[in-house]
Amino acid sequence: MVLGSEPMNLRNTTKTLALAGVFIALTFSDQAVSANTTAAEASPVLDAAPNGFSIQFEQTIQATPKQVYQALTQDIGQWWLAAHTWYGSSANMTLAAKAGGCFCEIAAEGRETEHMRVVKVEPNQLIRLSGGLGPLQGEGLSGVMDWQIQSTSEDLVTLRVSYRVGGYSPNDLSAWAAPVATVLQQQMRAMQTFVEAN
Repeated sequence: MVLGSEPMNLRNTTKTLALAGVFIALTFSDQAVSANTTAAEASPVLDAAPNGFSIQFEQTIQATPKQVYQALTQDIGQWWLAAHTWYGSSANMTLAAKAGGCFCEIAAEGRETEHMRVVKVEPNQLIRLSGGLGPLQGEGLSGVMDWQIQSTSEDLVTLRVSYRVGGYSPNDLSAWAAPVATVLQQQMRAMQTFVEAN
């Protein structure tokens, strides 16, 4: 089932979820957040309720703030996971780092998706985006995502990712929190790998 076009059946033990065009299968009963996450690490889900959820996590990257900012903006089409797109190609992904700029996916034959919209930019420090990723877009929800870059030493930065989602939905939005966090962490690890290799 392609989510976003059909109501989500929350009674299924295994649900197909999509985020930013990514279609993944997660088993809620035993899905680990990632191979790199241990039980001792804090959950990226800060809170979750039927009407919304909040996610926050950090990762340390061996790079300068400028390099991370460029990866998140100009170079997003070089690291965004192709399996996590609507149209199957990372190269279709763009992010215009300006107020009102589009975090978009532009493919052939007139196929286009605005994943989110840029609402605030502080070069080399912060990108704030508004909107619902993946199936959250079709739910008509509001969401705000921050990518905050903090320098911790000369060539070391902390990237803090925050995403807050809320609004009316006939579905229990708390069920989306952990899967959305998982996909966001996968994407940011891909970005980190790209930055540290270049």
